[in-house]
Amino acid sequence: MASERRTIEWTDVDRRVHSYDFDHYMEHVARARYVIRKVQRIIDDCAKRQGLEPLEHQALIQIHGATERRLPVGQLADRLDIVPTFTSRLVQKLEGAGLVTRTRSETDRRGTVVSTTEEGARCLYVIVEEVHEAMAPFRASLTAEQQRAAHEIMAFYVGSAPTKEA
Repeated sequence: MASERRTIEWTDVDRRVHSYDFDHYMEHVARARYVIRKVQRIIDDCAKRQGLEPLEHQALIQIHGATERRLPVGQLADRLDIVPTFTSRLVQKLEGAGLVTRTRSETDRRGTVVSTTEEGARCLYVIVEEVHEAMAPFRASLTAEQQRAAHEIMAFYVGSAPTKEA
């Protein structure tokens, strides 16, 4: 039985309509998801070697990566896509490890702001160094198709899909 050709269509935020062969699109998604999973695993392993669980590492990234190197707990919860009560426990653990400090918000008496400590910044730096070293062999192992698929699918996910059809 011959397989029927199917297409998938979507409209970008700028109202451009894209039409792709479904099977070809899924091949790209599979390649991109492989790359994403592998990259995330490499990053998580580097964080674990520094004693951080992946979500703790992500919290530290979000806090230190904020414009003023600090975030209100509510914004941190939003950036991590977790509930505020869990975020508070996460922050307590990071504070106990000496990686962050908590202070009362100057603008909201009920709010708490979290900042990275020098030790937190040092820990992030070490992880980044390890990630850069660990990524080199992985990048070298990627085929051109895997690289292209990862770029195209990520571009679609963030709303800047390529103008050329996949």
